[in-house]
Amino acid sequence: MNAHRPFFLIVVFLLALAGCGYPGPVLPPLLNIPSQIPYVNAVEYGDQILVQFTQPELTTEGNPVLNLRLLEVRVGPPVTPLMPQVWEKTAKSYPVPNPAPGAFTKEIPVADWLNKEVLISVRAVGSRGKPASWATLKALKIEPPLPQPTALAAENVEQGVKITWKGAGPKYRIYRALGDATPERLNESDRPEFVDDTTQYDKAYQYLVQAITDDLHGSKVSDPVFCTPVDTFPPAVPGALTAILGVSTIELAWTRNTEADFKGYNVYRSTEGAPFVKIAELVPAPAFSDSNIEAGKKYRYEVSAVDVKGNESAHSTPADASAQ
Repeated sequence: MNAHRPFFLIVVFLLALAGCGYPGPVLPPLLNIPSQIPYVNAVEYGDQILVQFTQPELTTEGNPVLNLRLLEVRVGPPVTPLMPQVWEKTAKSYPVPNPAPGAFTKEIPVADWLNKEVLISVRAVGSRGKPASWATLKALKIEPPLPQPTALAAENVEQGVKITWKGAGPKYRIYRALGDATPERLNESDRPEFVDDTTQYDKAYQYLVQAITDDLHGSKVSDPVFCTPVDTFPPAVPGALTAILGVSTIELAWTRNTEADFKGYNVYRSTEGAPFVKIAELVPAPAFSDSNIEAGKKYRYEVSAVDVKGNESAHSTPADASAQ
């Protein structure tokens, strides 16, 4: 029985080899070349060129980019033919070593390229030192920096909030935030002033202003100014007041106020030239019947409008009537 043991061991060994399967070809190591950055934006912001882009998430082999050795931003003059491999030979490099993932902004001094036409691009370099292809070239004319607007002031006016400032821009862009929220673009102005007529009373607003030539050339944004508009503005003065003698009454009528915050009318009366005295308060409709009159006396009437905050307008033009 022991004589057969070596043969048994050989059979078991051969069966084990058969179960391992064919190992297959040896694969080459991954190159870890980042994908091309799809889009680059470049704007002039004060004395800096802001080059903005998002880093690639995948390699050319479809694997996640675990880390980047380098981001290379280059700026250079236009070339003919317009080919990245020709342009990069004369372009200046602005490297960013070991960048964090995600969106990225690289600042480049305007002074390096003042009054020149330039082409700008970006590429990522992978962990093995292999660079991606250059992103599509972005053209930009570098102009003298616009000065930052200063001396912002915000004033509570009847139309809303009036902003004024000092600046030297051909036009201006106004930004607004409610409270501490992130400011958003509100509007533009050709003059160093703007009235925001979309505000609400008793809400805190923050305003900032930027001088601009166009969407690609702007100053640094100003320091903020804050304003909480408050309703201190009365309704319009009621117009066309008439006083007509009725049967034991004097009937008053006037034009209706149309303010959104209107509340009512106050009616004032003067008897025989005496000072005016309020005889009715917060009348809802533009009409009033005065039945507290005496025959033979002369009466004068005035009307004012009142809003929900208690702001009262000036008095209307008087209207006369005599009781008989």
